[in-house]
Amino acid sequence: MNFSKKLAVSLLALSMTASLAACSSGQGSTPSAAPSAAPSAAPSTAPVESTTPAGNTPSGNENSGGASSAEFDGKLHGPFVMTTCGQSTGSVMCHMVATQAGVTSTDEHQLLADELDTVAPDAKTLIISTGTSGKGMGAAGTDVNDEIDRCTAVAQAAKDKGMVVVCAHVEGMSRRTDANDQASIDAILPLADVIVCVEESDSDGLFSNYAQEHGIPIITAKDTLSLSEYMTAE
Repeated sequence: MNFSKKLAVSLLALSMTASLAACSSGQGSTPSAAPSAAPSAAPSTAPVESTTPAGNTPSGNENSGGASSAEFDGKLHGPFVMTTCGQSTGSVMCHMVATQAGVTSTDEHQLLADELDTVAPDAKTLIISTGTSGKGMGAAGTDVNDEIDRCTAVAQAAKDKGMVVVCAHVEGMSRRTDANDQASIDAILPLADVIVCVEESDSDGLFSNYAQEHGIPIITAKDTLSLSEYMTAE
């Protein structure tokens, strides 16, 4: 028997002797207080599943007037139509993920309310990305106030058609740096039937806290590519 095996046998024997001694010393005595519970497992770093915020019984999104929270099944159902409140690249990113996932999607950065029936007549879900690009708005000849007015009208038209409206923030903290970014977010969140964000965008709890407070389902993904897990053509 080599040294390693001898050492393992010796340790096993010592362990068994200690266990027997502990059992013998405890016979006939009043059980002592149970040891404190072991610390719970560390939070998982895996993508967060689609959820209705804890503590809320789904009863519909009273703020948005759109689809009821009770109807949310953890998935975003295509076909999609996407636009951006602030001319950033968020809607393009979501559109590319949807396309790669095999779900029909249309991205129109300057989508107007009266264009829904022609641009995406079969769309079930409107995704509005938030966070602004000064360069993008300059190129489009618009500003954050015009963007808010346009997207608010598009969201209402989508609701009138029975579509689900999603407020998305998928570009991380780089699109949460100034008043325009926050104005874009603040304008679209109250219109949302579902909130979608990536972990970095919610690093301070802005979106998850809002979802909790207002009873809105939220999808938090590790990154934009992970959103494909929550997109379905059905």
